[in-house]
Amino acid sequence: MAFIDFLSKAAQSIIEAIARFVMSPAFPYFFWLAVAVVIFLILRKIYLRIRENNLCNITYTREFTEKGVYAGDEVELIETVVNNGFFPLLAVDIEAYLYNELRLQGFEPPKKDGMQYFISRFNLWPYMRIRRRHKLVCLKRGHYQLQSAVVRKKLGEEVFECPAEIYVYPKPFEIDPALPAVSMMQGDERALRQLFADPFSISGVRDYRFGDPVSQINFKASAKTWLGSRRSATPLMVNDRDFCAARRLAVFIDYHLERDCGIDGEEYGRLTELALSYSAHIIRNAVYGGYSVGFFANCKRQDGSMIERFPLAGGEAHMLDIFRTMASMRAADGGSFPALLDELLETGENSAEILIFVLCQTPETDARAFELERRGNGVRVFSLPELFFSEEAANE
Repeated sequence: MAFIDFLSKAAQSIIEAIARFVMSPAFPYFFWLAVAVVIFLILRKIYLRIRENNLCNITYTREFTEKGVYAGDEVELIETVVNNGFFPLLAVDIEAYLYNELRLQGFEPPKKDGMQYFISRFNLWPYMRIRRRHKLVCLKRGHYQLQSAVVRKKLGEEVFECPAEIYVYPKPFEIDPALPAVSMMQGDERALRQLFADPFSISGVRDYRFGDPVSQINFKASAKTWLGSRRSATPLMVNDRDFCAARRLAVFIDYHLERDCGIDGEEYGRLTELALSYSAHIIRNAVYGGYSVGFFANCKRQDGSMIERFPLAGGEAHMLDIFRTMASMRAADGGSFPALLDELLETGENSAEILIFVLCQTPETDARAFELERRGNGVRVFSLPELFFSEEAANE
């Protein structure tokens, strides 16, 4: 009985408190606030329901500002979102993944995952179009393809097919200028420019012209010119070098690794990347110098091909085709390298500069290089381990 009496007294007290609150001046404010909150929650639920049904009115696309860049360069990824309906869509989160090798500015990727997960939030009013730019740094050579993005819904998700791709070419790396020029570069005929400059092949001096490198300035001749009677308006004098007319270049990379070379998998990857960087620098300079250029390699690609062949041709379009192939090449041994050299021998080529990058020099490669040189070509075989160690020593 005592417990029942306690409950009845407590209930009576609560009822009296509610009655006092209802009769107080603050009750109308509280009542209308509660009504406003309830109305807001109802409207919010209705909005979210309509929003779910109208997310299909969104059009989402993305593209890179460049089709291809060199490793280490910056590029922008442009997102374009359009609301094709009359209903406003607020706080739309579009989720996507990016390769870690395409590093978003200011983003620290996860150490274990191979992709960067990011969300772009958009507030879209009726028939609104938004373009958003993201800066990326292309860290590593490769062919990167983006496929789709999604918007999460309460039940399921809205998937946007928005393909975008970019080729990241090998970073051009200048080959050591102290390396001797190949034989064909010492020809007797003259042309406007050459691929490798021989530091000892100088025919005289001339006035400085815009674009001449600083390393070509002859300071002694410049001082004599300035102190002499002529006193040219452009006192700087540069060395006038001999040039040759050989304008055909073929670059070969051998991906085959002999068992007794002592090169492990990690070093193999570094050396093949070095070969691509040297080749990219040489090919770019040659094409812009008016050369016909060819590129050959016995490596695997993402599509499963085992040999890469680009016959000698000129022009920037040809160069970009080579670079796009370089971007998608894998560091893996493919077809026979001696057979690749035999193909050039069968063409009867006798006036080309031939540069060969090898991991290990073999009698088969040396014999074919000798035959190519005997037929009148300028041939130079570069050992990638020697180039790598000489480069490390120079950096130290």
